[in-house]
Amino acid sequence: MALLSGHVAVALAAALVLAAGSRPDRLALVSTLVVLTLLVPVRYRSAVTATDEWAAAVRALVNTGRKPLAASLGLALPQTLAAERAMWTMVSRLSRIPYHERAAALDPYRAEPTTDPV
Repeated sequence: MALLSGHVAVALAAALVLAAGSRPDRLALVSTLVVLTLLVPVRYRSAVTATDEWAAAVRALVNTGRKPLAASLGLALPQTLAAERAMWTMVSRLSRIPYHERAAALDPYRAEPTTDPV
């Protein structure tokens, strides 16, 4: 996005200088304006593609970490996606309201304690 913004800024500056009057470096300004104007859609498409790939990678990391995170928090993943979303919403709010009475709403999601042989 920075490269896209930079291209737009330089192209606008070149257009403003060209509009200001007759310049000895007119060819350089026109070529800069044309090249950067043609590169703006390419840079935009590259930014969109990179963002989509990054989003997919983050989504994959989150999906692979759901079960271990729930287990480390002493929670069992519910069977439905809606219930799981509700559970994660409650878990995310625990950092703001750790001792609030609404924290008891997580009780249905708590995993059964396991007994470790000693």
